[in-house]
This record gives sequence, C-alpha cells and structure tokens, in this order.
Amino acid sequence: MPFDTSTIPDRLKEAARNRVLVPFVGAGLSKQADTTDKKAFPTWIELLAELLKVSLTQNYISADEAKQVGKLIRQGRYLMAAQALRAGMPADALESLIVKRYYPTDARPGEVHKWLFKLEPDIVITTNYDKLIEDAFAMVFKKVPYAWTFKNAPEVQRSLQGFRRGIDRPIIFKLHGCVGSPADTILSEMDYRQLLYREPGYKMVLSAIFVTRVVLMLGFSFSDPELSLLMETMRDSLKNQSSPDYIFLPHGAKASVEKKRLRDDFGLEVIEYEPSPDHREVLDLLKYLAACKKATKGKKTP
Repeated sequence: MPFDTSTIPDRLKEAARNRVLVPFVGAGLSKQADTTDKKAFPTWIELLAELLKVSLTQNYISADEAKQVGKLIRQGRYLMAAQALRAGMPADALESLIVKRYYPTDARPGEVHKWLFKLEPDIVITTNYDKLIEDAFAMVFKKVPYAWTFKNAPEVQRSLQGFRRGIDRPIIFKLHGCVGSPADTILSEMDYRQLLYREPGYKMVLSAIFVTRVVLMLGFSFSDPELSLLMETMRDSLKNQSSPDYIFLPHGAKASVEKKRLRDDFGLEVIEYEPSPDHREVLDLLKYLAACKKATKGKKTP
C-alpha cells in the first residue's frame, strides 16, 4: 500500500538532510532478506521456541523443565527462560544453532538493507546477530564496513567523534553481538546483566547517540523483549519530549494510550503505516528520506 509521506515529521526529514539520522534496525528487516531457508532470521521469541524444542528432543532438559520454560515464555519472562535454556544446552550446540539460523549460506540482503546507506549515516545500530547489513554495505560500496559489538564501545565512541575527520565509512554497531562470534551473543538474563554492569561504555555510547542524533527504529514491534529492555535501561537519556526519536510501526500495532506512553516515557514518537504483506513501506520511507537528503545536496544547511 502506498506510504503516506505527509505523516513524516519535519524533524525526521531535517535529520536526513543534515546527516544526523541514525537507523536502528530490528529483526523485521532481516525477514526481508533473500533466502530459501524458511527458518532463517528468527525473532528472539522464535529463537527461544526453537531452543526449547531442541533442548527437549536432545534431553538437555527434562519434560517437566520444558513445561516450566514454556510457561515462562508464555508469561513474557523471556530472559529467565533464555537463561534456563542456555544453562542446560551445551555451548557448542547453542552456537551451532545460532550460526545456522542467522548465517544461512544462500542469504542475500534485501533492498531495504542497501537503502540504509543511501542516508549516508555515520552509524547504523542493530540488535540483530546476522551480517545482512554488513553484506549490504560491501555489495554497494565494495568496501569492508566497520562492524563492532558492545565489546568495542570505546572504538565506536572515538570513531563517531572523528567521523568527519577522515572516517570514510559508517560504523555498524551490533548491540547484542554477532553471528561471527556466537559465544558472545546476548541472549539470557546473565548475558544482559553482564552487558549492563561489565560493559559500562556500551550504555554511555548509546546515550550519546540518542542525545546528539535523531534515531529512527525500523523492523521493531516494540513488543520485542530486547528493545523493551534496552529502552528501560536508557529511560533517562530517551525522555526528551522536545526532541523525539521515532519508531516506524504498522497501523494498529499500538493503541493511543501505548503511543502516548512511548512519547512521554521514552521520547519515542510513533509513525504509522498501513502494512503490505512484505512491509515494503519501510523501503518507501528510506527512499523518501534519502530523496530529502539528495534534494539539498550541495546546498548550505541553514
């Protein structure tokens, strides 16, 4: 369905023109990759469901424990469920499954991944484990991107500070790790605890990005548990009612009360679209914002 560009806030268009717009990519964009593997790129909850099935069939947990973990998932206690599954499953089995699901051999980035870079951002943030964004950059620019995880927060900060002084390509900041190092992926309760308390630079860098730039969240439902946790840890940095960030959601995904809470509690303004089956509207939005930037190229910013 054609996307109504009149719903795009002026602040977002201005951020695109001034190259201070930061795409923040969730699992929904990975679903637009080209692959024959129907199980590729699961959401976090889909991954938990598969881990539970494997753990039961391989006798990593008992039938009674499986029922308890299933109940935790249904109750929305995802971190505790993930911790139970990770603790019971051999590390090599878990890492093998992560690689299998997030790095299928025939996968190619979708057009939406390539258009992220038409915005000429200095950084792209993602909670995804896969390498689709990196592959898209390499395909378009014939260069290897800078792809760093939470372990490289100081390098990310230094690069952002010097971006306009010689850094020739954007940073891809993978908040929850990468399939290239599956042992370090953030999945369970203990993982999140260590991330928040043993990687202090991680939160500082994210806070700086949200304070100094305009963030556009794509491919999230905001029911994604990892995004909810991230927003909670950064509530103080995000609550800036005069200068909102944005999340692009299908129409009806959030009712009026939820949208108001996102705006007032997190400084996140919802931009809605009527979704087509392939959510092509996300690509339409990126193309429109890239056109906003292109229209003023060569002109001085007021």
